[in-house]
Amino acid sequence: MKFNYRIRIVILIVSICLISLGCVKTPSPETILSQYLDASLHGLHEEAYKYVSSRDKAFKSKDEYLTESKNDLMPVEAFSSKISYVIESISTSEDKATAIVSITMPDFGGIFLDVMGAALQSVFSGENDDKFAKKLAEKYKDKEVPLTTKKETFTLIKEVDGWKVFLDWETQKLKAEREKKIKGLLAEAKNLKKQKKLHGALEKYNEILELDSEVIDAKRGIKETETAIKDFEEKQKAFKEKQEYIKNVTLKNFKVSEGQRYSFSDPEQAIFGTIVNKGNRTLREVEITVYFLDKDGVVIGEKNYYPVLVTKFSFGDDNKPLNPNYVKDFGYSVKDYAPSAWAGKVKGEITDIEFDDSTN
Repeated sequence: MKFNYRIRIVILIVSICLISLGCVKTPSPETILSQYLDASLHGLHEEAYKYVSSRDKAFKSKDEYLTESKNDLMPVEAFSSKISYVIESISTSEDKATAIVSITMPDFGGIFLDVMGAALQSVFSGENDDKFAKKLAEKYKDKEVPLTTKKETFTLIKEVDGWKVFLDWETQKLKAEREKKIKGLLAEAKNLKKQKKLHGALEKYNEILELDSEVIDAKRGIKETETAIKDFEEKQKAFKEKQEYIKNVTLKNFKVSEGQRYSFSDPEQAIFGTIVNKGNRTLREVEITVYFLDKDGVVIGEKNYYPVLVTKFSFGDDNKPLNPNYVKDFGYSVKDYAPSAWAGKVKGEITDIEFDDSTN
């Protein structure tokens, strides 16, 4: 009995020593990574989840992971025989390992249309995922499939129960949430621009850059919106400036009378008047609006005329600017513009002007 007791004590002490010295053998980072890749690359997602770190699992449950994996557009299971990988290198520290892996798999871009066609056919025929994958695998059993190889970096961390693959799902989740918010802000900014709420749109673009300073659409949107705001403010300033100055431009002696377009033509009804520039700026355009009245004095039509219009297409006296203190007489036939119910009465007003800054 004493001998057995001593043996038990020795075994216990040796066990404690082995544990404390780290002598209990646990799978290496390379082994864990291989097991994870074997499972995930061949569609064994429930198995793959076992090798994922607890930090990742805190942000994505197994059910969420399986649902996401099931919703993948490309059926990896159907091409499992075409998939391979090589762990090219792995560096390990006390509690972290980094591995470079070359993964060779079908180039789904090259067979996308074929796969999608088969998927649609499967949906309409009511086939389940397993049957669809088997049919696709059978189709490509003896058919050459275009392959592509890419290198990926994997990180493993050492936990209480051994090495686990760290996929950083927390960062991925935060990134997805940020991208979703950015997409929403871009839509809001676009809508605000459409409504001419430019300052509101600018705020949305700046919110986006606070989330991600490299969003090209936001940078372009800010530039375009700032330009639009500047143009709007300049137009508002110019409009206000014109509205203030237009008080200095008067319409005098406005009347309806008979006149001749040409010396050989018959007399016809026309409107006559005089434009006076009482201000200190030269005008290259003066617009007057003539309102045609019926017998009761009600406006029944209108026509714009330009007694001052300096452009490369204008000619004659109308093509001369109206300098400060200058007077311009005008006369226009209304034969082709007056409504049939026109009673020969009109009223007119100066409705727009343009400055000739080249002479000021």
